[in-house]
Amino acid sequence: MWFLFSLLSGSFYTIQGLLARHVLKQKKDAWAFSFYFSAIGALVSLPFVMVDPKFSINYLPWLFVILMGLFVVFHNLLNFKASNYISPSVGGSIYKFKLVWVLILGILFSGEVISTSKLLSVLFTVMAGIILIGKFKKPESIKGLIFTLSSTIMYAIVVTIVKNLFGNFNSASITFLIFFIPTIINYIAMPNRVQRITTIYKEDGKLVILACILGGFANLAMNHAYGLADASNVVVTLESFLVITLAGEYIFLKEKEHLWSKIVAVGLSIGAVILISV
Repeated sequence: MWFLFSLLSGSFYTIQGLLARHVLKQKKDAWAFSFYFSAIGALVSLPFVMVDPKFSINYLPWLFVILMGLFVVFHNLLNFKASNYISPSVGGSIYKFKLVWVLILGILFSGEVISTSKLLSVLFTVMAGIILIGKFKKPESIKGLIFTLSSTIMYAIVVTIVKNLFGNFNSASITFLIFFIPTIINYIAMPNRVQRITTIYKEDGKLVILACILGGFANLAMNHAYGLADASNVVVTLESFLVITLAGEYIFLKEKEHLWSKIVAVGLSIGAVILISV
């Protein structure tokens, strides 16, 4: 059953990423898109948390929830901003740098042991990054790579915080809060929010809403898969969809620049995930 939920999650994430790129590659408002992503994700996950709610009664975990929400806002904004400049497969390959930061934080705060397979996974990840950075030298492409790389640091911090929230919250509640808290923060912090939210809806409303609904269900399916099987099995299954993302952007988005470099980088990235999951 975990494999089915992993396949659903990977499929939803792949389509969501391609739709987001289709909208945002036209330099559309990434912050407004991020608001919709969080708001719709919260609505999608709300029925599930109502069926199985678990929230902490202590104030300290809630402080970490708010902190997590801030980093999720930065993560999503950087990730969607990157879609203004680079394709999903390139972003997905660079995004594997999250393995490096998660490993470092795990060693520093959780006492994780360095193994040969983990070191090799870091090496593969770095090699993929070097290949892409070496090929994509246009200023706009470099911006996209920097945005993606920065988002991986935010991701690693979020993962570290979430690990410490389990016990006070369950996966359904955390999923809801990962969407709901950033919705509030985005709405408060975004300049000219009403105009920006309205504008992107008028221009690409159907695609934005579809992408965000898929993102919400992808997150739910992923968390459910994690609850049914070892995280390593789920992670490898999800990351294998990077190949489908590459094919999708080639066929549907007509992004054919540096195809062979992308193929090598995607292969190295998937190899890194498999190695770190051994």
